[in-house]
Amino acid sequence: MKRLSRAEQGERNRALVLDAARRVFLARGYYGATLEQIADEAGFSKGVVYSQFDSKADLFLALLEARISERAAENARLTESLAGGGGLPALVEHLAAGDRDTPGWALLVIEFRVHAARDPVLGRRYAAAHARTVEALAGALMTVGAHDGQAPAIEPSRLAELALALSFGVTLEEAASPLPAARLVAQVLQALLTAPAAPAPVAGSDRP
Repeated sequence: MKRLSRAEQGERNRALVLDAARRVFLARGYYGATLEQIADEAGFSKGVVYSQFDSKADLFLALLEARISERAAENARLTESLAGGGGLPALVEHLAAGDRDTPGWALLVIEFRVHAARDPVLGRRYAAAHARTVEALAGALMTVGAHDGQAPAIEPSRLAELALALSFGVTLEEAASPLPAARLVAQVLQALLTAPAAPAPVAGSDRP
């Protein structure tokens, strides 16, 4: 077997730590997880974890960034394939399916978001990651709307922020009582996508 270089070994260790952290965070929550538990899960000493990440928050944000990039790429591929119309319900269902495939992730992000809100430095780092999520989702919504011959009634980034707020709100409600989340979110967003206004009549035209 080829001997890994120091850089390759570092990348391998980082990937193993991230995989272990994802499992531990999902099992124990952000507050309940410790770097010691993550190190044990990865089969490393705590020092190996610290050689890759400065803190638990730093580790979680790395996981969050990776998931944001992954979901953005998935959404872009999906929206480009929905040229036949009816794309908004399909997009929302795809987003909901992604959450169902990773039970507990949305609640984990909510837990970290509350923690970050109490720390100005961490809050800014989370806000930067969240802005990338908003930007990617706004682009997906615009693409879907264009395929369906619709335009948003409000600014795309605001529509994306509303979609995310609804999604997180529904996640909290579902913790107490099951809801048809995808259908509810799609209905609200559909109401904010309107057909483009007809062009104004050209001066001198005999058309009404």
